[in-house]
Amino acid sequence: MAKDDYFVIVYQILKYLYDCLKEDRRIDFTVISYESFDIPFNYWCYILENLQKQGLLAGLSIVETKDGKLIQNSSKTRITPDGIAYLFENSMLEKVKRTLKDVKDIIPFIG
Repeated sequence: MAKDDYFVIVYQILKYLYDCLKEDRRIDFTVISYESFDIPFNYWCYILENLQKQGLLAGLSIVETKDGKLIQNSSKTRITPDGIAYLFENSMLEKVKRTLKDVKDIIPFIG
């Protein structure tokens, strides 16, 4: 799976938000920005918007502008219980998790 594959990015976003929730850490939105994933802004918006529509994350403010969508991060952004379940029960995400683990075993500095 490519690093810019939809499910790879979804896994990384949900995993990061879940880790922040468990560790009571403030979300650093630069970690889950489109720049950090090296993907186009509109693709990133599509992913976040659908995660929120599916009820997997909450608290984002998605605003339509004349130039497109604007996503405003908020201190209220968090993974939902459905997002946590999706993270652990979705077979595609399980495949992503195994793929990323294999890559980390080969190249240990990937985090």
